[in-house]
Order: sequence, then structure tokens, then C-alpha cells
Amino acid sequence: MASRIHSILPRVAIALGLPGVALIVGAYLWYARPYVVPSGTDIFAVVQGRWAWTTTDSGCAKDWHRISFTPDRNVMTISSSKPYKSSRGNFDSVAVYDVQAHTQSWIRGAIRGEKRLTADRHPVVWDLVLRSPDRYAWHRTDWVLGGYTAEIARCPDVAAKRP
Repeated sequence: MASRIHSILPRVAIALGLPGVALIVGAYLWYARPYVVPSGTDIFAVVQGRWAWTTTDSGCAKDWHRISFTPDRNVMTISSSKPYKSSRGNFDSVAVYDVQAHTQSWIRGAIRGEKRLTADRHPVVWDLVLRSPDRYAWHRTDWVLGGYTAEIARCPDVAAKRP
């Protein structure tokens, strides 16, 4: 009888473990999925606006950035309310990206003058990935699938708060 238990236990572990692993993988894929703007909606129109790494009063009031695009959608400009240390080591408040591609979920851009390099010695390229109409995260194209920065939230429209 003891020998039968030892032969059954691995089978039970596999029978219970595989659905558990499938559930974890499914939950992760559901969580990591990007937001897709509705058909007929311009992703560039959804993305442009004022954003902050934190939506607390201090984030949107003092430390925000504005995303805008040229009319031809070939250039994305991110203007920050406070200077930051750039990849070149100097302080700046504007980053200019050449838009390389886009879908209804993400916009791929290369920062002009980028000094950071991937493992294969190419300049880093970033995907701005929508997580909802009011949240996005960055993904480097050389990161593994699902690797994102913290989410960035849209700041409330200041004009909407006026009486």
C-alpha cells in the first residue's frame, strides 16, 4: 500500500500543479496585456496630454510632463515641468523621439541623441504602451516580454476644475 501512495503522489502533484501554473500564466498575460484604443480612435490623440508618475497633488501639480506630436505624427516631444538628468549626463526638460512605429496599443520611439545602448550595442528604443486611456508604461524593446516601468497616469484637466 505504501508503494502505491508513492506512485500516486507525483501524479496528483502534476494534476493539481499544471492547472495552477496555467492559471498563473493566464492571470499574468491578462494583467500584462496592453489597452487597445477603440477602432476609429487615433492613438496619438489619446496619448497627447499631461501625465505624471504619481497622481498625487504634488505629482500633477509640480512634477508632470506633457506629450505632444508633430502634425505628421513622426515626432513625439515630452516636455517636463522639472529638469531631469538625461542619458547624456546633462540636465534637460525636453526629450524628442523619432516615432518608428505604432499600433492601436503602443508608440515606438527613439530618443534623439540616446547614449544608452542595448546588449548588442544599439541605441535603446522605447515603446510607450497604453495600459488604459489614462495610464501608460514604458517598455524597452530589448527587455523581455512583459517588462515595464511603473505606470504613469494622466493628470486631471486643470480647465475642468475651474468654476
